[in-house]
Amino acid sequence: MTEKRIILLTDYRGYFYSSVRYKDANMDILLLKKSFAEEGYDLIIHKFAEVDFRSHNFSREFILYQSSEDRDLFYKSYIEDILLGLQLQGAILIPDFHFFRAHHNKAFMEILRDLSGNDGIKNLHSKTFGTFEEFSEALRCFGLPAVMKPSSGATSKGVKLVRNYDEGRRYARKLSRSLYPIDALKNFVKCYVRKPYFRKSNYRRKFIIQNYIPNLGNDYKILIYGKKYYVLHRQTRPKDFRASGSGLFKYVENLPEGLLDFAENVFNSFRTPYISLDIGSNDKEFFLFEFQFVHFGTYTIEKSPFYFSRKNSAWAATYKESVLERELAKSVVSYINGLLGSQWNS
Repeated sequence: MTEKRIILLTDYRGYFYSSVRYKDANMDILLLKKSFAEEGYDLIIHKFAEVDFRSHNFSREFILYQSSEDRDLFYKSYIEDILLGLQLQGAILIPDFHFFRAHHNKAFMEILRDLSGNDGIKNLHSKTFGTFEEFSEALRCFGLPAVMKPSSGATSKGVKLVRNYDEGRRYARKLSRSLYPIDALKNFVKCYVRKPYFRKSNYRRKFIIQNYIPNLGNDYKILIYGKKYYVLHRQTRPKDFRASGSGLFKYVENLPEGLLDFAENVFNSFRTPYISLDIGSNDKEFFLFEFQFVHFGTYTIEKSPFYFSRKNSAWAATYKESVLERELAKSVVSYINGLLGSQWNS
């Protein structure tokens, strides 16, 4: 590992992450490089396709990367190959590979919830399925109404409240449908010419069912970069329980008591430089609906007129606009310093 060096991997367009400055914008790479230099690190920029495992050993190199939200996630699959190769060679991925796996993969996100040592985020109970047939056997054991959603997607797309058994079965078929006519025809014929033959499923897109939390008029999108917390209040749409993607957003300084403590507790339970949290509250407890570590939307930090941080054990708002690239660089360097410190102390 070379001291004070970080390799940044961009996509095939030379983009890194995202920005809301204008449509389809990415981070300012030159500003990002300058921001890391101010923190004492040289940022080496490569595209994923330029990673050459034969000519370079990436062992102990710090690798800062992104994901992709391309349709059907084809390019994301390619990124996964590169990242897994880097990890096998001993590179230090920022953040760890399993956090990348949770991006656009709510099924694995729920596995991370279940594996977490933080019991405070387990008041949501989820069950994941790989086929409709698996779901059909388990639905009667799950309390209704319940929330169903596809494993991939954003802005509440595909998220639906189902109120009875028949509605749940119908929507599960829609979510999981993976019908290819030729394969289905072959499958049908085999049922008659090969006996016994167990038909392959035409419903193999993974999806999730989750307990429904009633009477939530809003939730909070919280982005955490190091010690700075950016909070966006999101109102639900009329006659809809979903707040994500509603467009009814505002920044408020008066937050529910304990919200930032809960967010801090979640952040500290995962080893990552930054995180995106969707949190709801029913005045009795907080619920972590979704959490992402890689390639999440940056609207909340880029448009926020202030951020929250701890001052003398209390939370206080600082009215100052933040620059995304600088906050990302600071949080990554702080994360690296923490890794190095734990190595020195071990």
